[in-house]
Amino acid sequence: MGSSKKRAALYIRVSTLDQATEGYSLDAQEAALRKWCGDHKYEIYDLYADRGIFGKTMDHRPEMVRLMQDAKTDRFDVVLFWALSRFTRSVSDLYRSMEFFKEHGVDMISYTESFDTSTPMGRAMMGVVGVFAQLERELTSERVSSAAAIRAAQGQPTCSSVLGYDLLEGELIVNDQEAEQVKFYFESYLIYKSLSEVAELAQQRGYKGKRGKSPTAQSIRMTLTRPVYCGLNSFKGATFKGSHEPIVTIDTFNSVQRLLRRQGKLSGRHANNPPEYIIRFHADKSPTWTSYQI
Repeated sequence: MGSSKKRAALYIRVSTLDQATEGYSLDAQEAALRKWCGDHKYEIYDLYADRGIFGKTMDHRPEMVRLMQDAKTDRFDVVLFWALSRFTRSVSDLYRSMEFFKEHGVDMISYTESFDTSTPMGRAMMGVVGVFAQLERELTSERVSSAAAIRAAQGQPTCSSVLGYDLLEGELIVNDQEAEQVKFYFESYLIYKSLSEVAELAQQRGYKGKRGKSPTAQSIRMTLTRPVYCGLNSFKGATFKGSHEPIVTIDTFNSVQRLLRRQGKLSGRHANNPPEYIIRFHADKSPTWTSYQI
């Protein structure tokens, strides 16, 4: 005769930031969930742990995907997790998973919120908490975006990784070796007027991108249209004078943008034309950078 105990699948997740700011490590979550199962006479089927996974959606978490697959084959009766915020902060994901587990006869139990989907009240309360979890995520996203806009206006970097620079203590510092590569792209494009030819020459020189990939016509075009190289920071369409050292002059940058536009029109590409930049001075001689398109 098989065991009469209910079988529980334990799901835990934490990102590095969560662990640092909120203090619940994977080990702490696992210990609490195992104790809960012992106290409530549940048999533990398996532990599913997404370690250091940020994934906003469930589909991007390997262990969550494995959990859902195992639920289809009647491996457990309940899925127990530390808190709804560890399970999902997306209302749509929450309702989708609730319907999925219900379809396969699996209940959901939150350890810290103390409710489960085996009761009507538990299902209703989980939905309410899910709404606020998503609200928290969206407010956090807004705060992060607002902070980035403020940094850009103050001349601070708006990128975390860019060819030609190293990010040190929040500042972009010229990487001399990579800067030579960036200069080669700008100068060669003005000479050869072909992204493909510049890419071929760059490959012959053994140049690599910031992440070790060989340059392509598309990656070189992206480099050539980044205003960071002429001393600017950009954020959501707005451009600000950066505090970092430029790698090319504003005149060189604008010459390349004009050529890219002209070449784009010749080949029938009219979308995403790169802007040029001009400099205007206030009465106090501080510069304002303005973009314009022709």
